[in-house]
Amino acid sequence: MGENQSAQQLLEQHKRDMGPELGTIYNALRNEVKWAHAKWSQYQQLYVHSPERIALLNKVAGFFFALIQDSLLESVILDLARLTDPPQSMGKDNLTLLRLPNKIESNPLLKAEVNALVHAALAACESARAWRHRRLAHRDLALAVASATDPLPSISYNDIEAALAAIRAVLNCLDGHYCDSETHYITGEGEADSVVYHLSKGMRADERKLERLRQGKLLPEDSEPSAAP
Repeated sequence: MGENQSAQQLLEQHKRDMGPELGTIYNALRNEVKWAHAKWSQYQQLYVHSPERIALLNKVAGFFFALIQDSLLESVILDLARLTDPPQSMGKDNLTLLRLPNKIESNPLLKAEVNALVHAALAACESARAWRHRRLAHRDLALAVASATDPLPSISYNDIEAALAAIRAVLNCLDGHYCDSETHYITGEGEADSVVYHLSKGMRADERKLERLRQGKLLPEDSEPSAAP
């Protein structure tokens, strides 16, 4: 569906195709899911690409890139938990996949299909929700002092991939039915790759400068200040 359309144009199209209530909620969820995928794409580019890339990041600024890794991962886990929240908590309405089935009118087969997909996504995000409740949004005391008899469930790269796929399936079911379309939810390609490219280029330049220093063949620019802008 028209990724070259403005955000407002897409919203109006979703409301027109799906109806005002369902279209508005679908559009807002779609935006949240696109943002989660954008962050996950950057994580993949930095930390899943290759062992050589990890080695470069560790060599340049290991602590800094470890912080970025944890922050991106935790942010995506929080996204998964929020997307599968109950429709209401603490007396406030939530933007969540669980709102979708009840907004589907006059099509019981589609409603049942979406409901099944939503519950599959809920199951796929169960570990993320445990992490949100006991480690990210709150700090479980027993976990913090290593005395928990019920430790956090593991959450792997494949778990997050499966959770994102389950969430995509919900939205693309609606997208396909109402709009005869599918959204791929892959954004932000190349941004982290560009960072790695320039880091690698800078490291090679430093290595060549060090070699010139060893050989006593420094160039005029080698004596220029190297402070960052």
